[in-house]
Amino acid sequence: MEGQKLHYKVMMCLLGDKRAFGPGVAELLDGVRRHGSLQGAARDMNMSYSKAWTIMRDAESIWGFPLIRRYVGGKDGGRSVLTGQAEEILKRYEQMDEAIRSVAAQQFGALFNDEELQKLREMRG
Repeated sequence: MEGQKLHYKVMMCLLGDKRAFGPGVAELLDGVRRHGSLQGAARDMNMSYSKAWTIMRDAESIWGFPLIRRYVGGKDGGRSVLTGQAEEILKRYEQMDEAIRSVAAQQFGALFNDEELQKLREMRG
């Protein structure tokens, strides 16, 4: 550890029997919101459209309702929008994620600051 800066990583997932919602689904939904399509969201994430489609279909199956409303065809082509439920889940997920990260940062700062690390180095094994 000497010479390396200590850091931490927090990742929040909502779980059922499988992962129901996590950073990947959140990023996909945000991408759909910004691009108006799952294909555009997948491209932003350097993910294949088929993988994005599978992730979204699995998430929708777990939740039991659609997360994306798809509109096909038309003169400008198809588009996708988030359902009201998806907007609400994304909002709540982001709020919870922010709260968890805030607590984690506070705890990390208190427990693993330079002074605490020095105490650990000076302890007898």
